Amino acid sequence: MATLSVSLDRAGRIPLSAQIYGSIRGAIESGQLAAGARLPSWSDLAAQLGVSRGTVRAAYERLIDEQFAIGLGAAGTRVAARPLPATTKWSPDAPPLPDLFYDFSTAPLAFQMGVPSQDAFPFKLWSRIQSRAARRAAAAPVGYPDPRGEPELRQEIASYLGVSRGLQCSPRKYSSRQDSPAR
Repeated sequence: MATLSVSLDRAGRIPLSAQIYGSIRGAIESGQLAAGARLPSWSDLAAQLGVSRGTVRAAYERLIDEQFAIGLGAAGTRVAARPLPATTKWSPDAPPLPDLFYDFSTAPLAFQMGVPSQDAFPFKLWSRIQSRAARRAAAAPVGYPDPRGEPELRQEIASYLGVSRGLQCSPRKYSSRQDSPAR
C-alpha cells in the first residue's frame, strides 16, 4: 500500500475532490507513487482526511478517467503504468502531422477490409464495359439531358408506385396546367 501525504485547504476555493486528485496526480507524476502501487481504499483515505467517501471516489474516478490509475474492483485501485514521453526533435521541414495520412503508394495487404481481391477482379470485362460506355457517351448528341430524368427510370418508378401504393401514374410529366387531365 502506498503512503500518501495529502494536505487539504478546507477554506480554499478549490473543491476537496480536486485537491485530492491534484495531490495524487502530482505524486504519480513525480515518481513518488510507482506504477502498480496500490492506493488506499475510498473509505480508508476518506477517514484519514476527514471527508466523505464520495469526495475520494470523485478524485479516484477522475484519476481513472485520465488513466493515472486503474480500478480493479475488489482488488483495489492501483497506479497505472505511464509511458515516458518521447523526446522528438522538431524540424521545420517535417510535416506537421506525419502519421495522419496513409501511404497510398504501398500495395494493400491480403484480406484488408474494404479492398477487393485483386487477383479475382475481372479486369478484361471491366475494361470492355468502360470502353463501350465511353464510345456511347462520345456518340451521344451533345446537349442537356432531360430534366425529368431517364425514361427507363421514370417507367420503373411509375410501375413501382402502381404496385406498392396503388397509384395510377405514368412516366410522362405534364408541362403545363392545360395539358393536365381534369380531376
